[in-house]
Amino acid sequence: MAKALNLKWSDGNGKLKKTKTVSFNLPAFRSADGFEVCPMASVCASLCYARQGRYIMPDTVKAREFNLAIVRGELDAFVELAIADLKRIRKTSIRVHDSGDFFSQAYLDAWFRIAAAFPEKNFYAYTKSLHLNWSAIPANFQCVQSVGGKLDSHIDPSKSHSRIFPTHEDRIAAGYYDGNESDAPAQRGEQRIGLVYHGTFKLKRGQAIALRQIGV
Repeated sequence: MAKALNLKWSDGNGKLKKTKTVSFNLPAFRSADGFEVCPMASVCASLCYARQGRYIMPDTVKAREFNLAIVRGELDAFVELAIADLKRIRKTSIRVHDSGDFFSQAYLDAWFRIAAAFPEKNFYAYTKSLHLNWSAIPANFQCVQSVGGKLDSHIDPSKSHSRIFPTHEDRIAAGYYDGNESDAPAQRGEQRIGLVYHGTFKLKRGQAIALRQIGV
């Protein structure tokens, strides 16, 4: 990772290391002051991996709140900072959000501007913000529609989308790629990406049933 960066980036996730990926993150679901970072979250909020384990360690929380403060300040300045950082970061795959989502059109458009500045890099994001206008998405930006939000009816199952499953057996039976092992399926834009729940909180029976029933 390059030094003296303006924003807080992450490359410590084992899955990201496999694909030489760096990620930019915001607080999961809501910020410390109650700002809705994931406005389209639904059933996923109670199971969110980014609200458990290492994600709630003080340094991790602080880094994500830092990024959000900049984003909520001046988006033009954020774009400039991100572009300056990515010129120094050698990794060519960028995941937009392990935690957090596109909370506004202006914020999504900011990422489109960033991605357009680096046609040689690959950007991708799992998102439930399907109410936003994605028509200007750059060719090097892959959108993975995420099942489990308020707008599941908006998901086009013929395009890249992801589901959470209670077990790998459930994922395999449904015919979804293994998204736990690597983010390569998301980066390639595979149609069916399966993420098996692996949080520190054990799934309750009702939650496991609900995950088996949620689909597109």
